[in-house]
Amino acid sequence: MNLLGGCSNRWFCIRKTDAFFRLLAGFLLLLLLLSSTEKAPAASPIAMTDIRVGLAALYGEKSEIKISNSKIGLGYCINDSYQTDLELSSSTGFVFTPANGYYYSLAKTYSSYANAERAAVVIRGLGVEAWPVAIYRNYWRVYVGGNASKAQAETVYAKIKDRFGYSYSLLMPDNAQRVLVKADRYAFLLDGEKKSAYPQFKALTADAKGNYILNLGSRSYRGRIEIGCYGKKSVTAVNILQIDSYLYGVVPCEMQANYALEALKAQAVCARSFALMKVEYKADSNISRAYYLEDTTKSQVYRGYLAEDARTSRAVNETSGQAVYYQGKMVPTYYFSTSGGSTENVSEVWGMSLDYLTAVPDIYETEPEKQPWLVTYTDDELAAKLNSHKLSVGTVQSVTAQVMTITGRVYLLKARGTKGNSILQAGTIREVFSLPSTKFKIVKQGDVPDTVTVMGADKTARARLSHCQVLSADGGTVNLSGELSQYIVAGADNLMNYPKSAPKSADTWYFYGMGYGHGVGMSQSGANGMAKAGYNYREIISYYYQGAAVQNIVK
Repeated sequence: MNLLGGCSNRWFCIRKTDAFFRLLAGFLLLLLLLSSTEKAPAASPIAMTDIRVGLAALYGEKSEIKISNSKIGLGYCINDSYQTDLELSSSTGFVFTPANGYYYSLAKTYSSYANAERAAVVIRGLGVEAWPVAIYRNYWRVYVGGNASKAQAETVYAKIKDRFGYSYSLLMPDNAQRVLVKADRYAFLLDGEKKSAYPQFKALTADAKGNYILNLGSRSYRGRIEIGCYGKKSVTAVNILQIDSYLYGVVPCEMQANYALEALKAQAVCARSFALMKVEYKADSNISRAYYLEDTTKSQVYRGYLAEDARTSRAVNETSGQAVYYQGKMVPTYYFSTSGGSTENVSEVWGMSLDYLTAVPDIYETEPEKQPWLVTYTDDELAAKLNSHKLSVGTVQSVTAQVMTITGRVYLLKARGTKGNSILQAGTIREVFSLPSTKFKIVKQGDVPDTVTVMGADKTARARLSHCQVLSADGGTVNLSGELSQYIVAGADNLMNYPKSAPKSADTWYFYGMGYGHGVGMSQSGANGMAKAGYNYREIISYYYQGAAVQNIVK
């Protein structure tokens, strides 16, 4: 064995020869590339339009959202085509809040904000609140009221009834679809219910780089912003923009911008495929469901304009119009940070079967983004974790892996306590116990964790890694000791971890693990290693998504 340098000071790598790994990698990739890229599958036509991204991280279900631009355009997106209908100016920006309460609607309709505002001014002369209301393209109404109770609204109606020859609708209760927009010298309402649509806003002045950006406080965005209630008593912002403009703000948030360019390009293509499979290619407003794609880890992390980086934007541009296809169809391309030696079969994580998402050795993940880790819990902390997910077992007595996958991940975990047992499956283990991955071993007091079985030509024997010696790069011997939390041993197609120590307290549990993420699809750390080894982004994608290929999207 060779002792390789460059390992973290918290773990120890024992590897077979580097030449063996390179040979194995080349052989596996050659087989895969011959089978997956020789004949690219035909693409299905796709109407490429702007996409909708829910800004759930900072601007989801808020009591107030502010666009701080001084000049914006208001318009509606109809059949995925947007046009600006009204230019708005305000030295203090624009504040959006829910417009809850009871209203009466003036029966007359108006073709512009200016005409609706003139009618509202007349009604305000009666000492009541009245607002122009954007309903749809060139379609405005005037609402009166906004009162918290029906009785208050009826009092207001008594003041306006039969005045100026106006007639009004029946009293309209709160519909959880109305928004109040306040500017420096004026205000108006949006009502998404009447036409099942909210207006969208765009910047009308460019920044120093020539980009039209909407500023929402700590984050800024290309494209347009839609703000509505969507059936709730709060406001939520949705970003509507071109797919590559979206990817400019995704790729540097999902992969380190200093990674090799071919890895960044692989990430860009995967993020594009994932997004397009999620959003249904729609830019029009939808009050019943604001978005399918959001800016958090539930979809893909997206932080908008200020997160952009020149290297990741280059990767997006150089792969523009490309996605991942399997058997003629675009497919969702799951990815994650670090595998810890091997990716995982999708069936072992989410219970579904997809031929292109099968486990592969992650042999180029030599510089993992997430180093091997240790998470410590007491009995009480484990019980609290289980209780918070309605899996209470009382006082925890044991936590054991019941079923392991072939790649070394925990598929079923059993927690036994004084009040019963709970079985956790792979899809929930990480969430319940807040673990980086499911590739871990549990160690309790009294365990001898680093014991392995050594197989020789004549017999097998049990030994502790801490008692072993290995050959160093210069031919000398090195004793496996020191302040190491676990040993990492490399095999032909995976890495295995061997914890060094057990907890000293009887009520403490050690979770020793490797990897970060669900383990399905492309390992970002492994993709960077492949790129550094000379593989291009098409080869990287074809390796992690077996039988799939990068293909131009037919527009």
